[in-house]
Amino acid sequence: MSLPQAVERSDERLASGKAESILAAAEREFLARGFGVVSMDAIARAAGASKATVYAHFANKEELFGAVVARVSRRRFGGFSVGDLDPHAAEASLTTIARSFLELVLSPEGIAVNRIVVAEVTRFPALGEVFWQVGPAGTRSQVEEFLGRANGVGSLAIQDARVAAEQFLSLVRGEIHLRYLLRLETQPKPAQLRAAVRASVATFLRAFATKTGD
Repeated sequence: MSLPQAVERSDERLASGKAESILAAAEREFLARGFGVVSMDAIARAAGASKATVYAHFANKEELFGAVVARVSRRRFGGFSVGDLDPHAAEASLTTIARSFLELVLSPEGIAVNRIVVAEVTRFPALGEVFWQVGPAGTRSQVEEFLGRANGVGSLAIQDARVAAEQFLSLVRGEIHLRYLLRLETQPKPAQLRAAVRASVATFLRAFATKTGD
């Protein structure tokens, strides 16, 4: 899945080897220890860089955390773009989106990031906005764009693509995401994921597919 424009612009900044090593160290530190207890000094030491070098690339810890979220998205959605999906083939395209989205949010990194944000957003309010803009808001806008195209070609009948995008992603995330956040389950099973994808796509199509659509 392609990334939000703000994240795409950050890719240019992260092209240098030093910035990438800082980002890799920050990911390890954040996902292992959380946000509040990890200092920029600790990240600098883990990256083998000076604190001045870290701040030359990232203005503050919240921005660095946002870049970590973007890094996880790039790694999980590397070769996938919603813009490449066929709006005429609504069922197949929605299945691709659902599968990729579920794999991201249930990945060890995705679960860890969600737990960090939920646990620490009260102490660090900016963390929620950073995560939202780089993660969920960007994903929703891409699904919204696809649904608008599908509506335009007549394979789906959608009056409000933004609301429909929110509904689709909520269907895909379902209860399974909460179960993993709460450690009630620890390892996604392929059959379980396939069933969740099929059910969410089928439910969405019952609401929005046209007679001539998929």
